[in-house]
Amino acid sequence: MARVLHVIPYQKFFPPVGGAWRPFFFLRELARQHEVHAIILQPQSELQGERGGYRFPDNVKVYGPAQTPPPRTIFDLLPARLNSALHYRWLRRSSRGPAETTVLEIHHLLEKILCMERIDVVIFEHLHSMMAAPIVRRFSPQSIRILHAHNVDSDLHEQLLKAGNTATRADLSLLHNARWSESNLHRFVDTFWTCSEIDRAKLEAMNQGRIHGCTIRTGVDTTVLQYDDRADKFNRKEVLFCGSLDYPPNRNGLLWFHTSIWPLIRERLPQVRLVVIGKGRAGSEFSRLRSDPSVDFKGEVESVIPYYERSSCVVVPLLQGSGVRVKILEAMSLGSPVVSTPMGAEGIEAEQGREILLADQAESFAAAVLRLLANRELFENLRGAARRLVEEKYDWQMIGKKINRVINEIRTVNEVAQSEHPA
Repeated sequence: MARVLHVIPYQKFFPPVGGAWRPFFFLRELARQHEVHAIILQPQSELQGERGGYRFPDNVKVYGPAQTPPPRTIFDLLPARLNSALHYRWLRRSSRGPAETTVLEIHHLLEKILCMERIDVVIFEHLHSMMAAPIVRRFSPQSIRILHAHNVDSDLHEQLLKAGNTATRADLSLLHNARWSESNLHRFVDTFWTCSEIDRAKLEAMNQGRIHGCTIRTGVDTTVLQYDDRADKFNRKEVLFCGSLDYPPNRNGLLWFHTSIWPLIRERLPQVRLVVIGKGRAGSEFSRLRSDPSVDFKGEVESVIPYYERSSCVVVPLLQGSGVRVKILEAMSLGSPVVSTPMGAEGIEAEQGREILLADQAESFAAAVLRLLANRELFENLRGAARRLVEEKYDWQMIGKKINRVINEIRTVNEVAQSEHPA
């Protein structure tokens, strides 16, 4: 059994939605075998009980700035911006980069845990929490440091810049900082985890082979997301889009779908409806979509399951992004057939025409949706095969065994190295 410290910089982590999906299940699976300590920004009072069919692990020791705010320091005498900049650089003993709020919020908790416990492994969610790695190295040099990379962030920023009309100084700064951080992972962590082999290979290449990563699939809990076997699902003629509108690729993809694809579908199937669910602010760019009488814009909902159950199929019209789309696996588990762009389905081992329909142009995407809604045999075969795929390759309990095996291997190798080269 290893002692694991999991750094999770989410204000809204439980119940798991959107970007919190992977870290929640990683935490749950780690807690099955290891002693887990977690730094979470969400107030501890909100991490209790059962919500959405999921329960926060009872045996995880939780720390957070909501319960234990950072202590006041001499830097607090300075104006706020200067305070953050200088304090951040002093904490990391480095003048590099803009101040990451996460580091300023959690540094005292890191120091406390690392001084109280002999931590074997520290897992950082995302690049911005990885910026606290120098603090871990200073207080616990024997701890193995791991980055959990959900995307190749520099690729994502670059894709969004190419898709937009203008690039602000802030946009270019985000791209530059992400590219520098991802090209220097070897300076911060000992290894990294990705959602897909494509992302793993990219990050290894960016670091010129000076660090090696491990691909750990994204999964779903098939016991919670049960297959909808009702025969009338085919007849519902309701198309579902599910995704956080805080995430730019989702926003761009939905707008592309409504502007370029939806009219082609409605021309052939006028009774069909589009349902949109997902958290996030729907700005003025969505005014046309929200006023469309054929669209039911729900926004954030307590549970997505009823919307999957009442829909015919799910669309994932993403044109940017990396990593793995949890919503595709979620739909497959629940028995909703999926039409996606190849970019949207990247990293999922689904066969075109067998477990998923793929299209990257407006006309072919519309044709795929119409074909699915007109052909019951294709509809039933596709969703049945997709559920079997999820059960065989993407169930969290199976993936959890790999997570824990990797942790045990890392711990064993580290213990051997420590015994051969004691401090």
